[in-house]
Amino acid sequence: MQQGFLKRSKIPYDLVTKKLNAWYMAIKSDLVEEAERIKVEAEAELANMEENQDALLYYQLLEFRHEIMLSYMKSKNMDSLENAYETLREIESQGQLTGMLEYYFYFFMGMYEFRRKELTTAISAYRIAEKKLFEVEDEIERAEFFFKVAHVYYYMKQTYFSLNYANRALKIFKQYDAYAVQTIRCQNIIAGNLIDSLDYERALDVFRDTLRIAELVGADYLIGMSQMNIGICYDYIGEYDKAAEYLQTSLEFFEKTEHVFLTKTLFNIVNVKTKQKALAEALLYLKKGRSIAKKYGDSEYEAKFKIIEGLYFSDDEYSLIEEAFSYLNEKRMFGDIENFAIRVADYFYEEGDLSRSNEYYRLSIEARRKIKKGEIINENQPDFVYSHFIG
Repeated sequence: MQQGFLKRSKIPYDLVTKKLNAWYMAIKSDLVEEAERIKVEAEAELANMEENQDALLYYQLLEFRHEIMLSYMKSKNMDSLENAYETLREIESQGQLTGMLEYYFYFFMGMYEFRRKELTTAISAYRIAEKKLFEVEDEIERAEFFFKVAHVYYYMKQTYFSLNYANRALKIFKQYDAYAVQTIRCQNIIAGNLIDSLDYERALDVFRDTLRIAELVGADYLIGMSQMNIGICYDYIGEYDKAAEYLQTSLEFFEKTEHVFLTKTLFNIVNVKTKQKALAEALLYLKKGRSIAKKYGDSEYEAKFKIIEGLYFSDDEYSLIEEAFSYLNEKRMFGDIENFAIRVADYFYEEGDLSRSNEYYRLSIEARRKIKKGEIINENQPDFVYSHFIG
């Protein structure tokens, strides 16, 4: 938004703030159309409000958060956020953000870094934001923060931390009927941690409950998410036919909007199809998924597709697999390294390549060691990484 918006004193500051808050509420609930509508209204009100630096900064922060929402709801390429990211970093470095605005800055930067799969930087930003939670009086906003932190820790396979934050968020969200969407998200994180703890039946129960709630709410992407998660859970159990059925159903929901989980769903279908030895079908889904991942700059799934392609559909399997693990290691995605290394090791073992199989088994063990050690979350220097980036 240009500075020219803030010219004439027509609308009181507190009314504009209410409009900005309504916009933020729509963003947090993933209400894309409503958020777009309120954004336009907020811009019109800002254009007729006396100059107020805090209002402008709040708008800029929310505009950034709005674009993050679109990055996963509409698979919007994250590259489009780079300029806004640099602008906000510059504003923060000049000390213009204080109080709640400073909290929002670090909170939203944590989300941005997580979307880029810069996990260490994300958790560093969240830690700084957490120190500023005393500025936050709204318990729903606090719950939103707890959920986001739980999500990153889940990705890191730090189960204890993830469950702790997820349950803190869930305890708040469950008190309000209006936050069914947020309740579903928290339950998904909890169930994901149950899978990591090998408690598949309990995880299935939670995912079935989220599916029930999603159907009551009538949100297609949440229904698709629940179907996808149930499919993934059946994959872990080894019931591949059921896994494929649920994943195919979820695919129909995500294809309607090209939600960010479209790529993840396609990858999991490929994964299951190869386990079913249905390689011709797997190849079709792989080509589609790889194309979509490339289109939206989804480097994570571009790497993961390389692993499956290398194992089943390439004569140059070793270089593709090594490229994929190099990416995962660069992003310090040790949980994925552990899981995929076991998959690759089992494949080479079945092929009789014991030397290469042992190499990947050792890689999996090393990844597990790093996860247990908490190497990605250095508790002694919680602020270093993000302070370095914004300095």
